[in-house]
Amino acid sequence: MYLRYIGLFLLTGFGGMVSGFLWLVPNGLMAGALGMSLSAGTVWLGLKQAREGVPSSERYALVTGAAAGLLGGVCMAVISILCAGVNRGDFGPPVLPIWAPLVMGVLYGVVLHWCYSRRLTARHPLRDTLFKACGLCFLLKVVAMFIYVVLIERDISDLMSLATGSLIYSLLGAVPFALFWVLATAWLDPAWSGCRASQRPDAKESENAV
Repeated sequence: MYLRYIGLFLLTGFGGMVSGFLWLVPNGLMAGALGMSLSAGTVWLGLKQAREGVPSSERYALVTGAAAGLLGGVCMAVISILCAGVNRGDFGPPVLPIWAPLVMGVLYGVVLHWCYSRRLTARHPLRDTLFKACGLCFLLKVVAMFIYVVLIERDISDLMSLATGSLIYSLLGAVPFALFWVLATAWLDPAWSGCRASQRPDAKESENAV
């Protein structure tokens, strides 16, 4: 089991780097760090499940995802600082303030751990999780970029170019990141198959309420 977890860390880190291959330094390195950090969350949930015999509640998974995402955000912020002088060329993601990786790390952590948790109630766990993760991460990236440029930088001179750029960056970054992370997790995470959804603590509470 522990060898699979080691492989999970390595593969999600590599997948994150691949998702940012167009701008490997620093964005690919940042995505790799985030991927590994989010896997720390699923490993924690898997070990907890192994000890207790039942999957964690959805609320616990979300809190774990936020914590893992914050860890990833810190790593991304450090990488961004170390690579501050790297020339990104004429086309590429903008240089962001330090707080931006922290916020995005937490949001990615919550979204992907929610998708990871919901696999237990899905009829087709892998397909449904891929669809949710890729779709939500795409929307998250688009909305985040749009809000940042419009509200923080207050640049509304060319909204069409902003919308196009947001879509392109999301398709080339957020979607591949979610795709590789879910595929690696489904392949190597020993807890992916989980237990019956009815054995989850939140499911039991719902049944008792009925």
